[in-house]
This record gives sequence, structure tokens and C-alpha cells, in this order.
Amino acid sequence: MIDLPECVFCRNIVTGKEAHIFYRDDHVIGFMDKYPVERGHSLIIPVKHFENIFTIDMEYYTRVHHTAKYVSMALMDVFHADGINVGQNNGSCARQIVMHYHLHVIPRHCGKEISWDRLLVTDAELEKEASLIRKKLSTFMDKL
Repeated sequence: MIDLPECVFCRNIVTGKEAHIFYRDDHVIGFMDKYPVERGHSLIIPVKHFENIFTIDMEYYTRVHHTAKYVSMALMDVFHADGINVGQNNGSCARQIVMHYHLHVIPRHCGKEISWDRLLVTDAELEKEASLIRKKLSTFMDKL
């Protein structure tokens, strides 16, 4: 299933080597962003390698976005968020850093402007957040 060993997501996330995963099925993986801009900043990727929105096939695209709906609901609850940003970049000019299709799902709080500076978080903090999201997502399993 891993297409490009040089892809950091294929090499480290799909294989589970360096990831705080809160959801995984045959099509998608949800995990904590290692360099979050807000607490709870999550990523959702297809298990199969697709570089961007122009190359992802519709089955995987639909599954990623379907999962994002329930991850968003979980993040709203777990992080007591007032809203959610869902973002996706395509190409280096658009600030896509990892060339593997991925969605950013970011909890937001009213009155707090987002800073695109990255937070310093520990692996223990990321794993704790992943555990809370995993627990909340378990209430949606019949829909995922």
C-alpha cells in the first residue's frame, strides 16, 4: 500500500512508526499534527499515497472528508471549541510542505486569533490528546 518510501507520511504515519494515531481504517488515518498551530490540530490522510487534490481518487477523497466530519465533531467536544478550521494546501506555492494529500482539522476558540506559529508540544501531550479524540470518536463508530 505504501507507494513512495521517500514520503514522510507513507514512511512514518502509514506504517505507524512516528504517529499519534486516533483513527485508522482501510482508507484513512487520523493523527495529531506533530507541529500544531492550536491544541488538537489534527491531520487526516489517505492510507494510499496521493500527492494532492489533483491526483487523489474520488473514493479516497470522499473517505478523507467523511472522516473529517466526525473528527471535527470530536474536536469540538474534546477541546471545547467554538468552531473548526478544515484546510488543505496543494503545491509548494500554496504552502503544501508534505506532498501527500492531507486535511488539517483545527479547533478554534472565539476571541483567539490563530497564529500560524507552531506550538511546542511533547509526545506525551500529543498521545494524551489522541487518546481523548479516540475515545470521543468511539461514540461515532457506527457512522465511520
